[in-house]
Amino acid sequence: MSYKLLKKIGFSAALATLLFTSSSHASGAIAGATEPTQLIRWASEMGVDVPQQILQVKHAFDQLNTMRQNLKHLSEGDWLTFVNLALKLKKLVDYQDALTYTATNYEEQFKTKYKDYDKFVQMASPETGITDFSKTYKELNKGTRDTVQSALKQLNFSAEEMENDQVFVDKLKRMSKSAVGQKQAMEAASQIALHSTEQMKKFQKVQMAQTQLQAAWIAKQNAKDEIASATIDLRKRRPIIDTNSVTYKY
Repeated sequence: MSYKLLKKIGFSAALATLLFTSSSHASGAIAGATEPTQLIRWASEMGVDVPQQILQVKHAFDQLNTMRQNLKHLSEGDWLTFVNLALKLKKLVDYQDALTYTATNYEEQFKTKYKDYDKFVQMASPETGITDFSKTYKELNKGTRDTVQSALKQLNFSAEEMENDQVFVDKLKRMSKSAVGQKQAMEAASQIALHSTEQMKKFQKVQMAQTQLQAAWIAKQNAKDEIASATIDLRKRRPIIDTNSVTYKY
């Protein structure tokens, strides 16, 4: 995902801050990637429990939908609750875009620094099921975006309308005027929340596999460096024998 595309998506200031902060941690870890704990720390910083947050939003959607079915039409106050939840879901989906960009960028930096790392990933693929972390992240994110676009298409939402929070809210407000509009909006939101939860769970599993593999690679490189250093030290300490001073007895 290009930087221009990220800007086009229209992240909030908070998401932009998250992206830059996460990217700085990534580049910092790579610049001094001597301890596997640095990578684990990066993973924990990136590992906000997004699936749980999305799941909470979905449960709230389900409760509102039950109310709608019983009352046939949600009140203005209840619909406002739905709109706020939909905005939160929208930001969580954008969050996945930011995580995808950061995790992919981190992987590419790692590949650039460690030329043979790619082969290491291929060798570990029978265990991880992944041959290219960057590609896997992008595929997961594309799956979420495809679901979002499909759901919005059913509501006659354009991508531009989705990007602008105020336009998004205004359109949902118009849909709230009818029971059919409320039903369609709530079903679409629930569909997006359900799929996003599953995709983010997969994302976190890939992220953990990536972190563990990079930590293993660094440990392997450190071991090689220690052996090389010990070999050099041993050569320096090896006594030099002066053959001219040796007395031979026959």
